[in-house]
Amino acid sequence: MKKIFIILLLLISVGCNKQENLNNENNNQLQNNEIIENENNDSQISDGPINIYLFWGDGCHVCASLKEFFNNLDSSYDKYFNLVQYEVWNNEENSELMHKVGDYLNQTYYAVPFLVIGDEVIVGFSESKKEYILDKIIEEYNNDRYDVMNELGN
Repeated sequence: MKKIFIILLLLISVGCNKQENLNNENNNQLQNNEIIENENNDSQISDGPINIYLFWGDGCHVCASLKEFFNNLDSSYDKYFNLVQYEVWNNEENSELMHKVGDYLNQTYYAVPFLVIGDEVIVGFSESKKEYILDKIIEEYNNDRYDVMNELGN
């Protein structure tokens, strides 16, 4: 009887070790997949900040508020974007560029400030747009990384 009991214990022990080894192999595979997935995400992030484009007018109070919003952002946002600015009221080439970008992105309304994040145009600025702008910047940084100026060859 003792021999049968010992043999059963050995079989159970061996079976448990095999299951544990299988579980360890599966966990290692999952960890490897997670590492690959993280490496893919990191490679997007390592491309650096995205470019966003602000077309503004000298003397425009709403434009000044938007610029102040960007200037007062916490420095932790620096890694997400570069703000490229074009004054359009006193510079005809910049005004033409704003219309070229807007036309390319199917924009039908032109006013300043005219902010381009990825393939989206945000016209105007108010307190209620702050969170949306930041969310859009981070979304573009983490996903599409679309740059309209690259598309237009500028």
